[in-house]
Amino acid sequence: MAEEKEEKEGADWGDLFGHAIRFLILTWSLSMMTLGYMGRVRIDGAFTAGLVSGVLGSYGISVGNKKNGNSPKIVDNSKNKVGIK
Repeated sequence: MAEEKEEKEGADWGDLFGHAIRFLILTWSLSMMTLGYMGRVRIDGAFTAGLVSGVLGSYGISVGNKKNGNSPKIVDNSKNKVGIK
């Protein structure tokens, strides 16, 4: 019982550290994108946009075009024999 309590306390610090690092990366990349658009800094916008989408994706947030109900379709490939000899 005491070991489980110690593991939970350790996991909380690890989770907090992980969230803090992701927040710092998100803050830095958003500030570099903003400064890049203002012309103050010359940095690749694709790199910073990739960092933003990666960090937001780790939190389960995705930005996409949801118009016209074009949601991804789930396909069952369990009976597909392509590429199997």
